Amino acid sequence: MREQPEDKFRYELEERLSFESLLNEISKRYINLPVAQIDNCIEDDQRRICESLDLDLSALWQWSDDSPRFLTLTHLYSPPEGPSRPEGINAQEVFPWVLSKMLNGETLAYSTEDMKPEAAVDQVSRRHFGIISSVNLPLSVGGGPMIGVLTFDTLREERDWPEELVKRLQLVSQIFSNALARKESERILHQN
Repeated sequence: MREQPEDKFRYELEERLSFESLLNEISKRYINLPVAQIDNCIEDDQRRICESLDLDLSALWQWSDDSPRFLTLTHLYSPPEGPSRPEGINAQEVFPWVLSKMLNGETLAYSTEDMKPEAAVDQVSRRHFGIISSVNLPLSVGGGPMIGVLTFDTLREERDWPEELVKRLQLVSQIFSNALARKESERILHQN
């Protein structure tokens, strides 16, 4: 039996409304959230987003305090059977094309196999990690310098990234960026 156009439309509408509701919950969660709970909350929200959108992996990388151009994996959602991920990477060596785009504040939504020739190093690295398609979002606060990168990835199959979905994931990246900036401000305040 073939799916009727109305059924497909209804399913897509329900899916969109469900994700809108999730975004609303996520944005409210951080308003009065104690700083000590931010990390756990981010990882829980990565899981919830991946489950809602049928994604396999979400990684949040932040600049290392020890080395410029070295990103440290600070937040990860990966199913138990998912591939192991490195603690940190030299972004300039492993993902030079993506890093240059992130530093320019660009959001990328793409497939590993459709990458441009100038992204050959990144393509090899992505294949190594089993990434088939991704959205990469630079993290920054108020147009300031990049503090990290948030990714949402598929490992099982190719995925389309409609502009509407990418814009919603950009909202998530802004929420996470602001929460991480608040956490860092609190750390500096206590340090002083």
